[in-house]
Amino acid sequence: MKDKYEKIVIDAANILHNDTGIEMKDEKGQPRVQSRPERLKDCISFCEKKGWKVTAFLKESTYKYAVSLAKSKSNTTVGDVNILDNLIEQDKLHLIAAEKEDIYWIDYAVAENALIVTHDKFRNEMKEYQDRDWKDINKRTLRGFKFVNNKFILPSLKKKQVTRKQNKEQITLDQIFTAIQKLNTNVAELERYVRKREFTNLKKSQNKPKTKQQQIKSNLEIVNTVVNSLLSSGNAVVASHIQSELARPILGLDENIHEWKAGWSEDLREILGYSKTGGFPKWLISNSKKKIVQQGNKLSYA
Repeated sequence: MKDKYEKIVIDAANILHNDTGIEMKDEKGQPRVQSRPERLKDCISFCEKKGWKVTAFLKESTYKYAVSLAKSKSNTTVGDVNILDNLIEQDKLHLIAAEKEDIYWIDYAVAENALIVTHDKFRNEMKEYQDRDWKDINKRTLRGFKFVNNKFILPSLKKKQVTRKQNKEQITLDQIFTAIQKLNTNVAELERYVRKREFTNLKKSQNKPKTKQQQIKSNLEIVNTVVNSLLSSGNAVVASHIQSELARPILGLDENIHEWKAGWSEDLREILGYSKTGGFPKWLISNSKKKIVQQGNKLSYA
């Protein structure tokens, strides 16, 4: 493995949902799920100022969740989602399909000889993908970032150093390298064009009426996004709190739960399709991409 890393890969969801210093809680003291595009923009800017080329990865479902929150009435848990659109247009943020797990961008980072910025410890991935070199992956992962006064800092990230030998042999190699770079640039431009087309189609689909099957799929993507954000810290969360956090984007409800119309939980049950007898926790456990365990009225990742 080369120790001289070429670029940085960012776990965008990990940054987007980071609420250090700006924590919000509901009336029962339970944490609210936040989406803060400003923090992702600040993280990318920090790395770029150090001289690094940056690529951030975000699931389409997490993007859709942020957009749906932004459409909710008087919602203060989401920042400016236009920032995400701008980052996508600038080719700094790549959306990946919901069915692709985190291993997708982890593999990308290894293939591109990149550093990784995330707080994720890859516990599930290490169990599921034992053929990967996790010693190498953990070595290239920078988990020491913080938000201080709402500003991203990562002390362990050094300025990117660029050194080149100057001799006759190197000049010849440089010419070959330049030719390869031109070819890679053409390929990158084509890939960028395809991503923009996909993003344009995604934006259009957001405004089109969905079929019943499409709506079910979209709701399940939101469910997995919210649940992962709430449970990824390792803490157990009350099931009813997860339920209310899902109701906001799926039912389009506003901030104050006390102003919600009576029967909202029944509306959510009908939309998501869980039974009255089995209940919400049982349905959530069976539909989660990661294993969830129940202890009393609380849920957590296994």
